[in-house]
Amino acid sequence: MMETFTSIDNLNYQQQKQEANSATEAEGIDTAFYDHIKTQLDALKREPSDESISRILAYSKAK
Repeated sequence: MMETFTSIDNLNYQQQKQEANSATEAEGIDTAFYDHIKTQLDALKREPSDESISRILAYSKAK
């Protein structure tokens, strides 16, 4: 009778580890991007341009 077992594939483990690192790195990039455009977003929130208002109204009428 043969004995069988499942071994942990080292390559698969490394790939999962890299994917976890990529997700953490992507979150850091997203945070840096948001911090970079934060002041511009705040300005739009306070004083939207006429073009932005027109686009919003056109979109709402289209739906």
